[in-house]
Amino acid sequence: MFDTKNSNLEIILFGYGVTGTKIYEMLSTNFSRITVVDKDPLHIEKAKEEGIVTSYLVDITNDSELEELGLDSKILFCAMDEMSLNIFLALSLKSISNDSTLLSISTSAENTRKLKFIGVDKVIDIYESSANRIVDIITRPAVTRVMDEIIYVDNGISIEEIEIPAGSFLDGKCVHEINFREYGLILIGISDKELGEDFIFVTRGINHKFDAGDILVLMGEIPSLESFYKKLTEKR
Repeated sequence: MFDTKNSNLEIILFGYGVTGTKIYEMLSTNFSRITVVDKDPLHIEKAKEEGIVTSYLVDITNDSELEELGLDSKILFCAMDEMSLNIFLALSLKSISNDSTLLSISTSAENTRKLKFIGVDKVIDIYESSANRIVDIITRPAVTRVMDEIIYVDNGISIEEIEIPAGSFLDGKCVHEINFREYGLILIGISDKELGEDFIFVTRGINHKFDAGDILVLMGEIPSLESFYKKLTEKR
């Protein structure tokens, strides 16, 4: 088993806003050498208050300041809340770093296209990625590439957001009570309106209680997703 906690992998995470904070939480359970960088003083102040000593305020539009971070031979992860900044930052990092692995989040197919054109090594669609998948992209890129080809390339697999209607069979149930694999589906995460619509990855081991209005992020074959949605809308 690959011991990520004791590995020599160094990650520089650009962004500690809403998105970056969640990604740091995922990564920090598997990697010990993470540097946080942000252009917003409030974000860096928050990082330091949360015990992230290696967190730095940097003007990400200034190549000289970026180079002072020591970018070479590291994993550079663009996770700013503003996608335009991720695209700009990825372009800069690509031109001033050597032997680094460049990753970026994306929120749309158009953003993904732009990032790949720039030469980002791996673009992570945040609506399709679980915590384990993000770790796999870093530690097992070859395996992840094969899985991408098996799962996502023209084979009828889809990822959908499905809202739980009032009166459905899920309303009031807990995650551990439902075996989604019986429906041919994988539950990636939940957006809980009671928690301010925070996205909860099921890989965190949280035994969440489903409520009407929660949004499930499910992966499976399209007929299975359609069948599950039909069952979900049936009144008890």
